[in-house]
Parts: sequence; C-alpha cells; structure tokens
Amino acid sequence: MDSTSVDAGWSVLRRLAQFSLSFALASLLATAATLAWLPNAAALGEWIVISTGGMVGLLAFAFGTMISLRKPHARKLGFVTVAASFLAAVLFGLLAIAVPESAVQFIAWLAVLLAYAAYATHRLVRWPTGVLADEPKSSLGIFISYRRDDSRESVGRIHDYLRQGFEDEHLFLDVDRQAAGEDYRTVIGRALDAAEVVLVVIGVRWLAPAAADGGRRIDDPEDMVRIEIETALARGRRVVPLLVQGAAMPAEAQLPPSLSELAYKTALPVRPDPDFKPDMQKLIAALRA
Repeated sequence: MDSTSVDAGWSVLRRLAQFSLSFALASLLATAATLAWLPNAAALGEWIVISTGGMVGLLAFAFGTMISLRKPHARKLGFVTVAASFLAAVLFGLLAIAVPESAVQFIAWLAVLLAYAAYATHRLVRWPTGVLADEPKSSLGIFISYRRDDSRESVGRIHDYLRQGFEDEHLFLDVDRQAAGEDYRTVIGRALDAAEVVLVVIGVRWLAPAAADGGRRIDDPEDMVRIEIETALARGRRVVPLLVQGAAMPAEAQLPPSLSELAYKTALPVRPDPDFKPDMQKLIAALRA
C-alpha cells in the first residue's frame, strides 16, 4: 500500500469515528428521552432501557475514540459495538409492540440503531488493509541500514516501533556486530538474502565528510553503508529511504554512480514527536501491505 492509499484509508476511518461519536451522543440522549416515554414503567424496565442505551452509547464512543487515537484492536471493538446495536434494536422493536402509544419513537430509534449497525458493518468488512490492523506480527524481512554517528538514536526508536508489527528475528540491525571474525560483506549479504525490504535511514550527517582524509565515507568502495545499499539494489530488494532529523533526500549528483538509483526511490519522513507515531504507523501500514 502506498502513502496515498494509507491516507485514503485513514480518511475512511476518520468518517467512521466521527459517525460513531455522533451516534454515541444520540444514543445517550435517546436513552434519556425513553424514560420520559415510559413514565409508568417498572424500575426493572427502566434499568433495562438505561443499561441497553448506555451500553450502546459508551461502546460507540469508545470505538470512535480508539479510531481517532489510532489505537490497535479498534476493529474488534467495532464488531462488539455492532452486535450490541443489533441487540438494542431487537429490544426497542419489542418495546414498540409492548408500548403502542410510543411505537413511533421506538421504531425511529430502532431505525437509527440498524442504520448505524449497517454502516459500521460495511466499514468493518471493508476495513482498509494495513490501517489499525488487528493482525499477528508480520514475518517480512527488514534490513535497516544507517550510520551510527548520524542517526543512532532515531534508528533505535524506529527499530523498537517496528517490533510492534514485525517479528524480531526478521528485523536485521547492526549485522556486522552479530558475527565477530567474519567478513562483514558476507554477513551483510547473508542478512540481505533473508530480507525483502531495506530501510535506508538518512540523517543530516549521512553524506558529511568523515573519512580520515577529510573525504566522504560514501565515496569509499569499502564503506559499509555503501556496500549494504549496493548489495540491496543489485539483488532487487525493495529499498525505502527514511529521512530523519529533517534531512533531505540526496540528489543523484551527490551519490556514487553505483548508488544513483537510490536518488529516485520514494522517501518517507520520520519526524520527531508529535509526528513520530503517525509517521511510523504510515510506514508499518505500507510495509505490511
């Protein structure tokens, strides 16, 4: 799923959240009004109405809030809310029969409950792929390429967040530290064999001169980051640049010829708080899709 599809998915869910919050308010107001329609009802009957209407309203409110806050498991709560709405509709259908003088009001509320349940069910069944997914962790292999003196802290946080959606054993980070004594080119190649996606984390110092002679490390054929990206491109892996710390995407002229293809890859920003979480959710949704 590309970023445009992810944005479209969020737009659909925002409308569902707004509709659920509005329905929650209407449900609570209708519950209060129902007590006025049943002035002679027994205490048990009043409590049945209060508990049913209140439950549906609170569930719809929680469902809309979870979507708005982009919390996982919102979809599961949505199915619970739909089931409660159907049960409430049955109850008010029975009340319309039992209290014919208030049948119009009860049937109107029944219609509202069924309309919400139908709309919510439609959206739950057509839930946007990868958006607030209640799915098990993905086994997608992800290799993270970065410079420690450029983006160490950002990468640590990115890695921790990726662990929420992907299995730890398929996240490859600092592979050169994992096999002391081996040729790091071999270690990198082995990790890339198991990876399907390579995240190239680019900070503001990614291109900065840092070699002993004052040159850029990216121009050194033995530079580890360069080898990682060259190998990924040569093996046809999906390469996704991540721009951190406000860095800009390097132009082709700034890269060695063997990395020129990188300049034309669509980059995703990973900004500091408060944008970090939505940026990472967008990345995870795109990768899982």
